Amino acid sequence: MSVRLPLGLFACALVVPSVLAHEGDRKLRDKKPRFELASGCGGSGSQALTAPSDYLDFPRSGVQLRSWVTLRDIGYAHETGNSCFGYTAPSGREYALMGTSRGLAFVEVTDPGEPRIVAVKIGPESLWRDVRTYQDKCYAVSEGGGGIQVFDLAQIDNGIVSDLPAVTTGGLEGTHTLAVDASSGFLYRAGGGSNGIRIYSLANPAAPAYVTQWNGRYTHEATPVTYTNGPYAGRQIVFSCGGFNGGFSQPGIDILDVTNKQDIQLLKRFGYSNAQFSHQGWLSEDKRYFYLNDELDETGSNQLRTRVIDMQSLTNPVELPSFGYGTTAIDHNLYVSGNRIYQANYRSGLNIFDNTNPTAPTRVAWFDTWPEDDAAQFNSLWNNYPYFASGTVLGSDLEKGLWVWKVGAPDVDFAFPAGAAPDKAHPFGESIDVDIQVAPGVQLAPGSVKLMWRLAGGPWNETPAVQGTGSTWSLRFPAVACGANITWWISTKTTTHKTWNWPQGAPTLARESISAASYSLALVDRMDSSIGWSMGQPGDTATSGQWAHGEPLGTYAQPEFDHSVVGQNCFFTGQGTEAGGYSAADVDGGKTTLLSPRLQLGGLSNPVVSYWRWYSTNLGQGPANEDSLIVEISNDDGATWSLVEQVGPGGNESLGGWFPHQFRVSDILAPTDFVRLRFVASDYNTNGNVEAAIDDLYVADMDCPPPPTRYCVGKLNSQGCVPNATWTGLPSLSGPGFTIGAANVLSNKPGVMFYGRSRATTPFQGGTMCAASPLRRSSILQSGGNPPPVDCSGAFNFDFQTWVLSGADATLGAGASVNAQFWYRDVFDPAGFGSGLSDAVEFVLQP
Repeated sequence: MSVRLPLGLFACALVVPSVLAHEGDRKLRDKKPRFELASGCGGSGSQALTAPSDYLDFPRSGVQLRSWVTLRDIGYAHETGNSCFGYTAPSGREYALMGTSRGLAFVEVTDPGEPRIVAVKIGPESLWRDVRTYQDKCYAVSEGGGGIQVFDLAQIDNGIVSDLPAVTTGGLEGTHTLAVDASSGFLYRAGGGSNGIRIYSLANPAAPAYVTQWNGRYTHEATPVTYTNGPYAGRQIVFSCGGFNGGFSQPGIDILDVTNKQDIQLLKRFGYSNAQFSHQGWLSEDKRYFYLNDELDETGSNQLRTRVIDMQSLTNPVELPSFGYGTTAIDHNLYVSGNRIYQANYRSGLNIFDNTNPTAPTRVAWFDTWPEDDAAQFNSLWNNYPYFASGTVLGSDLEKGLWVWKVGAPDVDFAFPAGAAPDKAHPFGESIDVDIQVAPGVQLAPGSVKLMWRLAGGPWNETPAVQGTGSTWSLRFPAVACGANITWWISTKTTTHKTWNWPQGAPTLARESISAASYSLALVDRMDSSIGWSMGQPGDTATSGQWAHGEPLGTYAQPEFDHSVVGQNCFFTGQGTEAGGYSAADVDGGKTTLLSPRLQLGGLSNPVVSYWRWYSTNLGQGPANEDSLIVEISNDDGATWSLVEQVGPGGNESLGGWFPHQFRVSDILAPTDFVRLRFVASDYNTNGNVEAAIDDLYVADMDCPPPPTRYCVGKLNSQGCVPNATWTGLPSLSGPGFTIGAANVLSNKPGVMFYGRSRATTPFQGGTMCAASPLRRSSILQSGGNPPPVDCSGAFNFDFQTWVLSGADATLGAGASVNAQFWYRDVFDPAGFGSGLSDAVEFVLQP
């Protein structure tokens, strides 16, 4: 995503349930909370330890993830995603129209690797929303009512999407889906209650005019088309997927001739084998075959099958053998573009079929948006849009938001000559090489290869890469505090202004590297097992919502998923009997304690602990944000405790969502083999709602190199000053530079830098020699400073990195300890030796 993307257009606020238009609908039964990747309201990045398996991996073949806009990127209040559509402005710029439970987001994807949210429009709250365009107007409908929302896109290239008056004619204001026949200029509302189709003229696109309706039976989705040749040339036909009793009884396809809107003709009511719920379908390019999704026939162990119906005769359709690819996932929405069928198949994601043989399509590419399984449940990919001239394909996801894809090979590909991407970076800075290959005819724009990086909660920074030999580029990680997490990704841009990032989906899927000279994970507890943990302690007083272990059943306050990419269990406060609500088994009446196993940290040199937590206190019927989650640590097996952190009362991290916390144990107490953590959630307020969860406890041992250190005592000079050692940069042989020096030196005097390999306190010329023999020294240096008379404005600077890299001292290399000092001429030396000495600096050379 573009670093200019306005994340979190809505402030963190109460998330309320969507309007329930279809009681008993399986989408409601299977509904999951939105996918939370961000660690803060409207942001991403974390301060937490990671393992290689912690990164999301979406299996794919022949599909490139260009970018991913999460629901939280759109705004905190947008709880679920639904349908999507595309719009191409007269300028050729391309826009994704992404439906959510709270409205519609307009996202520019002209550069699919750098999407930009242009506007977000609020609509009636609902799980169901649909959107279409005609000329420069956009239409949105929902089961939550509101009729047809109309938006003017004439100025969208200037960042302006204007509201036009909504259309509320045609009876019930709720609608299930929307379709437009651009050839004839008519809009079709499908469903909404028990409605069939309601038809509107787009003669004035800004104000759709109600014409008529057909209510032969319920319509779930309508596919209108105007035939331009063959026996049906000039006729307007609607393929209505639905049935009686809300589509559940006698499901099938009603083939309607709507050419004469005042005399709609039912050409055929077609039923097909094993029909369960006729959901949606699309015609082949030649309009000979209709491909149909039945979204309930995968129940049990049945595999997905897409129906193929020969529509050569609209009055006598013929069912042909169905096709699939061996999955039990639900087929939901499909579209045909050229000789490809693009299916949005819920937990199986995007699947693309070659229908060169239109009666036996074969799968040729896919992108799995729900890697966990292909269960026949209503989660993940809802819709797709494959009609941009650029080839960009959109996908809308119930939990994950907007996907932006390219089908085919990448234009720019990345590889790391050293193997895998680095999981650590040296605190003094470190360079890595990446091999960047481009497809034939593709060129990288000069200066476009950059390392994008940030520290937890901070802004994105960019560091230009340096091209080496051929396709190899060098990326320089910054010098940051040891133990800090660097969130990073690689950005490039082609000469055609298309951004390609590594990893694909960055920055949403950015990588993380720990800042350390060396780094090893001593403990990875993803909490799939509760062995060693204690849920409840003497003195706990909570009457409900005690700590539990397992896969949480999500509510509006409690997570539906654990945090781990691998596994599904965590610790959480109370398991309700069904999803939903605010207070299903939340903490009440006091406190409840979760105690960790004993952590043996005494043998680690610098143990660092991190965990992920969920804490919600802002929902429910009673007072909000009045309680806290207390985290404490003990190094004597629980005899005494010290505070690690207190979450709440209030604050963004008390609004739900997974957040990380990381700390160095020695900053709080001495590491021992008897370390324990405890997590205390409490609710002492009447009718308050408190939910907490804990996951992914990691312990790492880090080697943190010492920074340069001044020591010893400089010699008082003839001007009453005591020179002191200085340095700029860090002592890294691969870093941007490391210079040592001395300040408060007499002006315009000669001197030298000398160094040894250990400390000393040897009396020397009325001062102290702070470096032990054997010594090496530089050539003659000049202190500079102000013109005469002599003062203390002089200073020495010596490029120590260049000295080492030149081979001037073959004994110096990575790991060498250096003790350096400066000597200079002081004719009026009070001690009578005619010389001056600075104090000293000690450092260890790093790679």
